[in-house]
Amino acid sequence: MSTVVEAELKLADEMVGEVRRILSKHGFSDEEWSTVVIGFIAQAIEHHEAILLLIRSGLVGSAFALVRCLIEILVRGVWITTCATESQVKKFRDQDKLDLSFGEMSDAIDEACGIDFFHDFKVRSWKALNSYTHTGILQLGRRFSGHRVEPSYTDGEQTEVIRTSTASLLLLVRPFLVRHGRKEAAAIDGLGQRLKPQ
Repeated sequence: MSTVVEAELKLADEMVGEVRRILSKHGFSDEEWSTVVIGFIAQAIEHHEAILLLIRSGLVGSAFALVRCLIEILVRGVWITTCATESQVKKFRDQDKLDLSFGEMSDAIDEACGIDFFHDFKVRSWKALNSYTHTGILQLGRRFSGHRVEPSYTDGEQTEVIRTSTASLLLLVRPFLVRHGRKEAAAIDGLGQRLKPQ
């Protein structure tokens, strides 16, 4: 593993440690939406840790495949935090069903938050996320190095996956903290600044 990827992994570990510290400082409401979203956050942290562990273990293709799962948690969690009605949250809890598609949730988040991020992120990333998760041509193309069957994920690709995964976790936690009125949402913004290219 290159020093560039090692440095990214170390930064990601530090940031998740800080997220854990922030979340453990407070109790959160037992409202249905809050309970669902804290479950999403817990699962997102586990997926994030698994992605880092897989990369460290040289199982990079499997790490790439998990990114879509993490992005789905992000969109569902932010949608429930910022958009969902009590009845929609209850239906999810009772029937494990959300009536909106990934794209519709992305659009609703942008509208509710007055931003233009989630729709664009979905448009730019969805095909690639699916290709890596469902063993499409992007995933298969990285199974070869020249004429040898061996993984060929560049440092840049691994760095992008690590940063995207870490940023997704931050984007999930921030609105949760805001809705609960926690001032640590500003600390999440500060962590996000550390992910920007130097």
